[in-house]
Amino acid sequence: MSGTDPAYPEYRGDENDENLGMDLVDQVSLDAESTRKPVKKWVLGVAALAIILIGIIILVANLVPKNYVSKVDGAKDKAVVQADLEGGGHAVLSTSAKADAGSVALTQLPAIDPTERYTIWLIAADTDRPTLLKTLDAGSESGTAGFNDIASVASVLISLEPSDGSTTPSSEPLIIMDTAASN
Repeated sequence: MSGTDPAYPEYRGDENDENLGMDLVDQVSLDAESTRKPVKKWVLGVAALAIILIGIIILVANLVPKNYVSKVDGAKDKAVVQADLEGGGHAVLSTSAKADAGSVALTQLPAIDPTERYTIWLIAADTDRPTLLKTLDAGSESGTAGFNDIASVASVLISLEPSDGSTTPSSEPLIIMDTAASN
């Protein structure tokens, strides 16, 4: 449209009649700074490094073997059972419900045939199934072993087993000591 429109006498029909100020809106929108600043790459790197470091700490804490013997020794609710082994030697079973752990200490063990070794077994409370805890070679005079989940252990059995290994006790036990949890 050019010229004057008879219906709108004040309208002059200049060349920007269809623009209606949109170029001003475009200019303001392009010139305006973003209210949100972009996240720096180093911040993302630090966050990723922190996540990796936390994961490593958790992994190491779970993989490091627990010292159940010291947990039981320091427990205020420690229950102790002592007994002499058949054939010589002394056994001490210490348990703690609060620490959920136990330990077995064998001392003054007599010398045995080199084809045998002292074997400490945990007997499960629900199935009476033996689980190997530790073996002591023929020349050992003493040894200590710790374990956890005390509620699942009914007793500790100590036997002489062949040095090439055994999956279950194959000889008469030297002693069987009940845990405090099984009483």
